[in-house]
Amino acid sequence: MKTVNIGVDVGNYDTKTSHRTIPSGYRKYASKPEIATKILCYKGAYYVPEISERKPYVVDKTQDDQCLVLTLFGIAEELLYMAKESSKSGKLQEEIDKFDHIKLGVGLPPGHFNAYSAKTLEYYKEQFSGKVSFSYKNYDFSFEVDTIRLFPQDFVAVYKNQNCQTAKKKRYYIVGIGGGTTDVIPVLEGQPDVNNCVSLQLGTRVMYRQICADVQRQYGEMLDESLVEDVLRGEDTILPDEYIELIKEGAKQHFDNIINGCIQQGVKLSLYPVVFYGGGCLLLKDEICENKKLKDPEILGDVNANAKAYAMCLGA
Repeated sequence: MKTVNIGVDVGNYDTKTSHRTIPSGYRKYASKPEIATKILCYKGAYYVPEISERKPYVVDKTQDDQCLVLTLFGIAEELLYMAKESSKSGKLQEEIDKFDHIKLGVGLPPGHFNAYSAKTLEYYKEQFSGKVSFSYKNYDFSFEVDTIRLFPQDFVAVYKNQNCQTAKKKRYYIVGIGGGTTDVIPVLEGQPDVNNCVSLQLGTRVMYRQICADVQRQYGEMLDESLVEDVLRGEDTILPDEYIELIKEGAKQHFDNIINGCIQQGVKLSLYPVVFYGGGCLLLKDEICENKKLKDPEILGDVNANAKAYAMCLGA
């Protein structure tokens, strides 16, 4: 049988593993839904991933079973990926059955480590004690979690990335733009300064809401957040030019708010190297590169880098 290392990055917008990304939202059912295909059945309840059901931002994710359910989605998706990669016969259930022991890596923002690390680790150990069994996409999963480790998110993603030039500097900042918050991590001689981390309530979901409100106020049309995201990713849409211009202006204003928020907190982004990480930095790539207060910022574009680093550290 096999022991596998799995990293799960439960974000406020998406949940990532080394090879998969799913929305950090789901709908819960008391009985099995007839239409849905991505159904997680766990302890008599049914859960279906839903983009429109992303949960509100919370600092302490141990208050309910939301983090557990999203972690189960992540584990299932990653085990399915591994099964497909290793199966020669195409019999995925046989491959899944071989993964009977797991080492699990999860993360917390470095600024929350002092306050929540012990509680978060205890939460995961309690939820994953004994045999864990559930079904997903009509496949059965059953395993034991032998090891659970907690890592400082964003920092470990940057530090473990061999192509990141900023991480080779003596002192630098990591700016992680996520769905709920933008987290700023000072790094000195290879260690995160957890006592001086800054968390701004300026994640991409705030930007989406503001842009949608601006479009509705000026043009009377309520956009879906997915349309805003498509424009910022450079994908084709049939939106009017004036909508697109307003979306791009909203993105610029949001990034200006991030920079100004950092300045107000005493973060000296203009004096030290800066590396940006998170799904938000890909949406704001143009704004980052064009901002005159930053000198040669680096963008780490792999949104799965946290989960990859967790899994990598588990093997160390």
